[in-house]
Amino acid sequence: MEKQQTEGQKQAWWRLGLGGFLLVIMLGLMWPAFERGLARRPVLNLQTPDDGLEGTLLHEAQLIRRDRSLYRPIVAEEFISAPYTPLHPMLLSFMPFNSERPFTAGRWISLLSMLAIGLIISLFVASHTRIWLLGLAVGACWLAFPPAQLWALRLKPDLFALSFTALGLLLASWREGRWFGWAAVCFGLAFLAKQTLAMAPLAVGLNLLLHDWRKGLKFGTIAVLAAGLPYLALDLVTTGWATRHIWGLHRSEWWSFDLMWKYVRLLGWSLPLVGLALLGLHWRHYAMRQAALYATLAPISLYGAGEVGAHHNHLLETMLAWCLAGGLAAGLLINLGLTKQGWGRAATAVAISGLLLQGWCLRQTPSWYGGEFGILDLARFVPYIQSKPGDVLLDNPGLAVAAGKPLIFDDPSTMGPAIESGVWPAHGLYESIRQRRWSLIMLPFNVQTDRRDATGRWTEESIRLIDEHYQLEFADIVFTYVPKP
Repeated sequence: MEKQQTEGQKQAWWRLGLGGFLLVIMLGLMWPAFERGLARRPVLNLQTPDDGLEGTLLHEAQLIRRDRSLYRPIVAEEFISAPYTPLHPMLLSFMPFNSERPFTAGRWISLLSMLAIGLIISLFVASHTRIWLLGLAVGACWLAFPPAQLWALRLKPDLFALSFTALGLLLASWREGRWFGWAAVCFGLAFLAKQTLAMAPLAVGLNLLLHDWRKGLKFGTIAVLAAGLPYLALDLVTTGWATRHIWGLHRSEWWSFDLMWKYVRLLGWSLPLVGLALLGLHWRHYAMRQAALYATLAPISLYGAGEVGAHHNHLLETMLAWCLAGGLAAGLLINLGLTKQGWGRAATAVAISGLLLQGWCLRQTPSWYGGEFGILDLARFVPYIQSKPGDVLLDNPGLAVAAGKPLIFDDPSTMGPAIESGVWPAHGLYESIRQRRWSLIMLPFNVQTDRRDATGRWTEESIRLIDEHYQLEFADIVFTYVPKP
């Protein structure tokens, strides 16, 4: 007995030492990643939008605050996108609104969600390996991931929704799924914050079915009820318009493999985690099997990155899955080396090497992200927009919100594809341009020379009409147009 206690204490010290070594070295390796991100992007209190959709989502939260429906009938005279399930804009509607810093509260939600996910990743790895400092090292990988850093300072529902997903995965992994009911509730909340988050409950459900089919069926029932009943109630209250907004305005014909691949290849800097997951896969280990299933299924969600208007926020769920699977596998490999000689020690060496390689990969900023980490200076446009009487039509609706202008067409990124797909009638937009309704139009391109918008946000007809009825007032990082006399 005394010998076993001594051996256990020895292993505990080894875990502490190895975990501490990895944490210190990986933080040192990834320090440039932290410097490029949160430390050098003071965006929280920025008055202007860091992403165009911030204005759309804030505007929709203001609609809720004024007791107006998001999911209203789709008519030609306005365009209210309402592209997500309602939990995030409902939360925003309860947050204090500061007209001088309109995006701050929503960005705090994203930042705290990103940090919460990092903590949950750490708890997931640490609780199943007993190497607590290793958990912190893997959580740091998530914090260093470029899209996580970017979207942590943007008003968007992705990280808020993924925090519920991560919590559900953590709860489902403990005690061989004993808390599957609470996990199902978390997944329901994730769905009500962003409707595409279906891979995690699928992975948990499959894992439970493999372990105990009765638990699997119970989990599936609770998960469907937790997500389905509130959504069904929403759809009934809105007489079907919720579904038409959330699903109907995003048509699959506006999908491009090249666009999807542009984003998917950015995950190449995270492949060491995948290698660790493959090497350390222990199919009989309950939590490892769950993490492996999730790591396999999560990349399916990357399909959405191919839609017109998509961004690298679609990479977040896959990175979450790979951190969980790769980090847990590394911990299991290290534990194997503490109990077995020879090849067990080799497994530990592989795990340490893989984690250090991952830290080195995340140290760098891929060149594609270069412009993303810069802060766009848009503040000077706000007083200019405020000086114009009446309504304005902007490619970036966040500038209209910052200037206190009403939004009639609140999401060009969805509006263009919806016109081309025939989901939304464009004659209201076209007629407003012909009638010179807008005192100001601001676009990121010159309609006199660029007859086609490569992003698909503005149709060729809308560009032609703007060129016909408006004249360029000045060119900057955006082009501003005023009605022709």
